[in-house]
Amino acid sequence: MLLAQSKPSPAPKTASFKLFFEKVYLHTDRDYYASGDDLWFKAYLVNGESNYPTFTSNNLYVDLVSSESKIISREIIRLDDGMGYGDFKLTDSIPGGIYHLRAYTNWMRNFGDNFIFDKQITVNSIPGIKPVAAVIKKSRKNKAAIAGDDAGNGNKISLFPEGGSMVEGVMGIVGFKAEDALGNGVQVNGTVLSSQGETVGNFASTSLGLGSFALMPVAGVTYHVKGNYKDGTGFDVDLPAALTEGYAMHIKNSDTTNVQVIVSANPATFAKHKGQSLTIASKHADKIVSDGQFVLNNEQTAINIPKAKLPAGVNSILLYDEQKRPNCERLVYINCNNDIRVTVTSDKSSYKPKEKTILNISVVNAQNQPVKANLSLAAVDGNVVPANEGSIASYLLLQADVRGKIENAAQYFDPVNANRFKQLDLLLLTQGWRDFVWKRLADSTLKLSYLPEAGFTISGKLRSVLINKPIPDMNITLFAPGAKGNKMFFTKTDDKGKYFLDNIELYGTQTLHITSRDDKGKKSGWVFLDTIGHDPVPAPQIPVIEQEPSDALAAFNAASKTRQNNARRFRVADGVTLNEVVIKDVHKTIVSYNGETLSTFGYPEYNNTITAADYKYKDLEDYLVHKIPGAQTNNDAAQGIVFHFGGKPVVPRLTVDKKEDIFERLDYYSLSMDQVISVKVDHYVNGAGGDVIYIYLTLKPTAFDKKEFNILNTEVTGYYSARTFYSPNYEYPSNKADQRTTIYWEPMITTDANGKASVSYYNADPKSKIRVVVEGLTEKGVPVVSTSGYNVNQ
Repeated sequence: MLLAQSKPSPAPKTASFKLFFEKVYLHTDRDYYASGDDLWFKAYLVNGESNYPTFTSNNLYVDLVSSESKIISREIIRLDDGMGYGDFKLTDSIPGGIYHLRAYTNWMRNFGDNFIFDKQITVNSIPGIKPVAAVIKKSRKNKAAIAGDDAGNGNKISLFPEGGSMVEGVMGIVGFKAEDALGNGVQVNGTVLSSQGETVGNFASTSLGLGSFALMPVAGVTYHVKGNYKDGTGFDVDLPAALTEGYAMHIKNSDTTNVQVIVSANPATFAKHKGQSLTIASKHADKIVSDGQFVLNNEQTAINIPKAKLPAGVNSILLYDEQKRPNCERLVYINCNNDIRVTVTSDKSSYKPKEKTILNISVVNAQNQPVKANLSLAAVDGNVVPANEGSIASYLLLQADVRGKIENAAQYFDPVNANRFKQLDLLLLTQGWRDFVWKRLADSTLKLSYLPEAGFTISGKLRSVLINKPIPDMNITLFAPGAKGNKMFFTKTDDKGKYFLDNIELYGTQTLHITSRDDKGKKSGWVFLDTIGHDPVPAPQIPVIEQEPSDALAAFNAASKTRQNNARRFRVADGVTLNEVVIKDVHKTIVSYNGETLSTFGYPEYNNTITAADYKYKDLEDYLVHKIPGAQTNNDAAQGIVFHFGGKPVVPRLTVDKKEDIFERLDYYSLSMDQVISVKVDHYVNGAGGDVIYIYLTLKPTAFDKKEFNILNTEVTGYYSARTFYSPNYEYPSNKADQRTTIYWEPMITTDANGKASVSYYNADPKSKIRVVVEGLTEKGVPVVSTSGYNVNQ
């Protein structure tokens, strides 16, 4: 089988190994889809510290995960200079519901799920397809919160003292976040009460459930907050006890030049530590970018940190005591000083249906100088598709560093939002409280088990035919006729009979020929491929699926159904009228193979016992082509058969003597029929609605007596060959209905020396407001986003 660093590879033992981090972002054409749609994406892989496009990994794994946490489709994307693109076909039979798009490199697996990209998408099923059932699990945990209340309806409010703790006698800020069982913000209001029943403050949240209040704890007094959620249910939550001694830290981030850090000590702390040196440090990606000491001469000290010294994005401000122990921590956001402007202008403000549109793209800096950038562009029907909630800027500068769900992250990077920096600071006060990705990594011992991949690795072993004994120092030759670049590869087996062939560039389904010979050219040994493949990172349990659709989702569902009905009506009008056929209920069998749930869906089963009359067929391949309906010779492989369903090729899977052929050995197709006892062929449908064919073989013990064991022919699947977005040409008038929702998708746009680029395409039929979203990276790693639009009128 084809491996992509198939086994966990031990970390290099050298002490000079430099640790690095990667982030990946996927720009999708939209967040909402209907059954039968295509999902298009562009991948951006960057250095986790600088956001520069990186070449540390060439293999990107992209999984489409169902609401039951099942991986229903997977692609391996080739990345060059950190860029790559692909697509998923959402079949007509895919159930509606919440799905997740996940992307990661092999190297990212060393850090758990800290750097795995995860994006939620919504699929609206066509009429007749049962949607995924909604489930709410109430075992959701909030690891960040130090105090909270879980109401009977799943609402929860959590409290976060700024810097980490409250201190007696020191005025401090307490942030709070209220959310429902889905992790969505819930508006609240309430009162801060002392243990004596005195009201010491009031508070109200934003629409996203975020807010803060000031409090000076008094010695010997405890506090609690009491109030109501928007739905009228109440809460009563205790605040954590204040420290009798300690430091408090408050951040002011409103100044354009400096971040002001205010460190306070209560009288007891000041009396004990007066004159000692404390340290303020700034970290970005767990690396200290700025630090300095000050002497504790007053109960309150203000320190200014120049923003010019801090990288753009999320930074951590820490206070260390005289023994270098961290006492306080607060996250702050530093706005990008590289003021890059992306402008997208259309050649007209409005168009007729199917009229050509030309978009001109310009990327310049604050001095109006051209900037080189790599971009992707999606033009969608804004009347149907809700706007995406995130962007490459919000992800790389915020979401990738702060864990947990961030609602409508794009609002914090929208220049039109005048309060975006205040809102972002409030988010970091609450959700960023002691839950910073880099801090997690710094506090844990990392075991590096997965190496970066420059390409595919073919590995396996060579053993004796009669006994299971490895054969070392044998010559292994791999011929990959469909590989890009080199076709022939050579290596030797090690002392354990293992062989490795690295950095092979394969696209699509390819045939490999592997042979083993000794130094004299004599055939020897039995060639195997590794039985342990590069398994996907397990999909986490998706805790909830929203039961009540939002207004945006409801509007999309209604519009997409109308589009589907119109498209179906035109398809019927263009086709042939058939007599009515009544389909009766058919028996459906559910089976499971390797964790994948399959259904027969009533397809017939072909179960044949081989007799002497079948010996006339040249081999098993010839037999299957003549005896099994739909089986055809696979012209894209050296041997084997293929089926076609809906115009798509389906290569069958083999189970031989009750064991699935994980090697996909093509040798079975060349078996003579007198060595086969029985053949069974079953047609299944997987969870994504895709067709799966299983061939079950029972062979005689002598089936491979005449086999050349030193030769292995097999098929492997390499990098996904991305489809080209279909953009119709209406240079000449056409009456064919065009109900496209994604009007145009272009994943690879590079600006020229003048910072310019342009694209052109034809619009669809419906009257609409077309939304054009451009995302990308400059060559210096600055994420850029632009949203514009134009009208299509009838």
